[in-house]
Amino acid sequence: MEGISAVKIPAFIATDPALWFNVVESTFELAVPKPITDGRTKYNYCVPHSSPDAAGAVRDVILSPGSTDPYSKLKEVIGKCG
Repeated sequence: MEGISAVKIPAFIATDPALWFNVVESTFELAVPKPITDGRTKYNYCVPHSSPDAAGAVRDVILSPGSTDPYSKLKEVIGKCG
């Protein structure tokens, strides 16, 4: 599939989760062929790239992400950890 590139999520910044999410948002904007805007897709990219400590802090969100906007919930809860 020419013209499609993989999204490369940077390593989680445990000392500054807000900064990490801003960098991740920029990465989503650069996705080819079009920016990633779906909350479920963003969530699925971020969960495996979070640290074990952050994953533990958002355990409930990971185990039951819900159907509305799991990315916003993940971002909110991890943001409180930083």
